[in-house]
Amino acid sequence: MLMKNFNKLLFMILFVFALAPAFSQVSGGVDVGIPNGDWSNFEGLGLGLSLKYEAPIQDKLNWTISGGFVSFSGKTYQGFKSNGITIIPFTGGVKYYLQKSNDGVYIAGDLGVYFASGSGGNTNRVGFAPALGYRVNQFDLTFKLNLVSDFNYVGLRAAYVFPGK
Repeated sequence: MLMKNFNKLLFMILFVFALAPAFSQVSGGVDVGIPNGDWSNFEGLGLGLSLKYEAPIQDKLNWTISGGFVSFSGKTYQGFKSNGITIIPFTGGVKYYLQKSNDGVYIAGDLGVYFASGSGGNTNRVGFAPALGYRVNQFDLTFKLNLVSDFNYVGLRAAYVFPGK
């Protein structure tokens, strides 16, 4: 099942880079995930990578598509040892810049599918992620709350935005 998820991620990456030249922007980032809720008893800090494609709808409003992975380290809780879990989100959404297009503070929201794979098996969940971020020049910093039924986590992303047309 992990190979299927890897193939989906690879397809998404190729799709994003095929679209990249079309007056849009692609960013690559490093992600940190902090689990919350009950599953934080079994999982520790998560680290991962992500890609995001962003294109304008109108002034200050962009649509986005993104994917990546976050691997959470396992913990031992009440005698049960988790070997960790990897979450592969594939989402689409909107981003609104509060000051001017592609610069400064923004709010965003993503909706998509989160593929989870770990020692307990594999599962897919639909999730929503409201976000707040700040972009300056080619750097983008995002704080988001990933609401994914039993896999809620706080996400922090530091990204480099590749120059577009």
